[in-house]
Amino acid sequence: MNVTYYILLVSFLGYPIIGIILLNLIKLDNFSKLLVPTILFFLIHNILFAFGYSLKGDYVDYIIFSLEYLVLCLTVILLKTTNIYFKIFRVIGTIAISLGFVIGFIGIIMFIVISQDFETDKIFHFENNSKSYETRRYSFGFATLENTRYTFKTYRNYKYFPIEKEIDTTDFFDNKTDLQIDEDKLKISIVNTGTKQQILFISTNGHTFSKTLN
Repeated sequence: MNVTYYILLVSFLGYPIIGIILLNLIKLDNFSKLLVPTILFFLIHNILFAFGYSLKGDYVDYIIFSLEYLVLCLTVILLKTTNIYFKIFRVIGTIAISLGFVIGFIGIIMFIVISQDFETDKIFHFENNSKSYETRRYSFGFATLENTRYTFKTYRNYKYFPIEKEIDTTDFFDNKTDLQIDEDKLKISIVNTGTKQQILFISTNGHTFSKTLN
């Protein structure tokens, strides 16, 4: 099993149980004081992620999203108030967590398939105009599918900061492209074409694919 599988399993199955266990162990005053800065941290992270900025690598962001769900579980289980809006939030949150718990049981098998779509199986490094880039390849396919989908996510890396900016996502199906898309010697580069930039894929059989970056 891969790391993403266990993150999904712990999130949907483990966190609700942890919340119930901590119900009588955590001091609500301490939890309440930490809740606002914690939510603010997650909010900033989510906004940056929506604009393509993330911490370097996949797992750090996966773990942050997982911990965000843990805070949701703890908030719904631990905090009690007479505020009508929070009561509505608790009802919606309880329903969502309960559904997530059911999904977690199904996910003991289902997550084996889903998680492979979030696991990098090959990383390509290259540079253009002194800027460093990294492309991570993800593949999704199994015996009952007629093709394998390869997703290439390209990020610009920043030299002194553990931050990356997603600049492109490109999908290929192995039976719908002339590229030898599953090979390790696939060449990926960023090229300048006037005022625009293109990402270029070149396989050892001589076939190419190019795409203009936004």
